[in-house]
Amino acid sequence: MLAAVPETYATAWTCLFRNLEIVPGQLLVIRGGTSSFGQAAIGLAVNAGARVIATTRDPERFGMLTALGAQRAEREEPHLSVRIAEAKRVDAVLDLVGNSTILDSLAMLRRGGRACLAGWLGGLDPIADFNPLLQMASGVYLTFFGSFVFGTPGFPLSDVPLQEIAEQVAAGRLKAEPSRVFGFEEVREAHRVMEANQAKGKMVVVNA
Repeated sequence: MLAAVPETYATAWTCLFRNLEIVPGQLLVIRGGTSSFGQAAIGLAVNAGARVIATTRDPERFGMLTALGAQRAEREEPHLSVRIAEAKRVDAVLDLVGNSTILDSLAMLRRGGRACLAGWLGGLDPIADFNPLLQMASGVYLTFFGSFVFGTPGFPLSDVPLQEIAEQVAAGRLKAEPSRVFGFEEVREAHRVMEANQAKGKMVVVNA
């Protein structure tokens, strides 16, 4: 189980509590909630007292998101800000879909709200003709986080409370069990499952 914790939870924790500065009672939208990263972020945010709305492209996974603690689930779509009832009242958005939705994420924020871009589930195509003067609401904040900065002077791993996270996992307050565990000889099958979008969470390969 511990093999599924460090990078995913360290990254999710940093996005939530450093980039987004989440505090209890705030409304947080997590786009891409059924990914392993999204699931970790939901658990951490809910345990910290945030109110979470999580998105997925598959309505059949709504129950999974609410079971993790999200107040409700929404179907992921490029123009969610037009449909979501809390538009312009959202405190923060953790966007794991990526460039294709980040402008829409900014559009749902209140003044002073924050969006953190931290995933590319929707691909890496650049944002076309991005003009901040015309496309960003006044007074909102856009940040980015990538796990590759861990270990650099500005992002020491000691900043992340991994021991506390591990204790929450052990106590059952965070659901960190991998969705599937493969033997080393099953690496090819693990890649097939991942590429077919059938992972449904963090997968672990062990060399027993």
